[in-house]
Amino acid sequence: MKKSYLVRAMRPLIHFMIFLVVFFLMYRLRLVTDLIPGIQLPIPQMDYTFTMFFALLSSLVFVSIGIIGKLYIIHRKSDRSFRLLLKVWFSWLIVNTFFLYFGTGLLRENSVSRFVLLVSGVLGLVLCLLFDSIRYYLEKRWYKKNMRRNLIISTNITRHQAIIAQLTDYAHANITVIEPKDISYDKRLKTYASIYIIGDVGKQILQEVFDQIRFASTRFFHFSEGQFVQDVVYKPEYIANTIALEYTHSTLDGWSLVFKRIFDIVVSTIALILLSPVFLIVAIAIKFESKGPVLFFQKRVGKGGKIFTFVKFRSMVSNAEDLKKDLLAKNERKGPLFKIKNDPRITKVGKFIRKTSIDELPQLFCVLAGTMSLVGPRPHLPAEVEKYEEREKRLLSVTPGITGYAQVFGRDNIPFSQEAKLDLYYIQNWSVAMDIYVILNTFLVVFKGK
Repeated sequence: MKKSYLVRAMRPLIHFMIFLVVFFLMYRLRLVTDLIPGIQLPIPQMDYTFTMFFALLSSLVFVSIGIIGKLYIIHRKSDRSFRLLLKVWFSWLIVNTFFLYFGTGLLRENSVSRFVLLVSGVLGLVLCLLFDSIRYYLEKRWYKKNMRRNLIISTNITRHQAIIAQLTDYAHANITVIEPKDISYDKRLKTYASIYIIGDVGKQILQEVFDQIRFASTRFFHFSEGQFVQDVVYKPEYIANTIALEYTHSTLDGWSLVFKRIFDIVVSTIALILLSPVFLIVAIAIKFESKGPVLFFQKRVGKGGKIFTFVKFRSMVSNAEDLKKDLLAKNERKGPLFKIKNDPRITKVGKFIRKTSIDELPQLFCVLAGTMSLVGPRPHLPAEVEKYEEREKRLLSVTPGITGYAQVFGRDNIPFSQEAKLDLYYIQNWSVAMDIYVILNTFLVVFKGK
């Protein structure tokens, strides 16, 4: 996730904590019977456990309503959204009132104090508004300090003057307006915060522009009908009083990306703890059979074309890379990847850990570091990536994985072009269910020894 979105991603958690803390403080305050000078308030009949359980549940309900009401969309221009927050709060208040006085009120005599509910609700709203105002102010200052340009590509600047003016007001940033003939298909396109294309510029231009920014943080909007781009996900967006299509390389964006990262961290941490005896046994076996290090480190290409250090258990002789030069002519796999049957460089222990995929287990450390994910396209060598076809380069738009959609369906037995198609399908159609499906089927494939 980009650093500029970190505070927005934390926003629901902060709102949750605000309401939870306010409920607790108001509960303690209500127990003070001489709160108002000269007036002795009655001792409230409140159950602490029930009140705090309700506070926890109520805070979760507020965040849930906010998520349903699209209050916490992180890929959105930073505004205070006061009106939307008020709508969420009002809905939350209705739900709380109904639950307390039409639900629990029938089940138990001493429910949550009306004072606690009302004051907590109002104070919680005020503090949420205060937090959002401070966040908006700080983000606005950050954007001014780190302002990036926005590009508008229009087929008819005169005819589209009204929408261009609205976009300029919407973006609150430096706007450059050009015609399709003036596009420079180079790295400069990646420097824009957003690119807006208005009109029918042609499918080829759309494809080339999007491919240039596919790995960047640049957002891409198209105001037109038809002329769709390959290997993208389309999402309607209401901008400047007009419906536009936002193109993204995958459904794996925004909160989906946050959830996937949390899932990766939790599962890899548990796996490393549970599999630590396996790590020890394999390390001893490798060291006992042949000279050389237990682990094999190699430079691979990750998300956005960035180079990272890839690690696995050593399954070959220590000078395997030097011997590879003499074996290149025997490559049996079509495409940029190198693969031969009965590779003479593989050791006896190596054959076993490769067949069972145990050699991949150290990559769990890469998952923890964030350079890899549990599920995703497999990372390849820089020399292999250089041989990618143009469409295959789109695999670099997501974090590579230990296992992947292509590995489940083909393992090493399919041409790389087919592997790329399967992984591109995964990228476009990602879901939590698909990740779980791939992980479960990975165990099945390994168990069958494929």
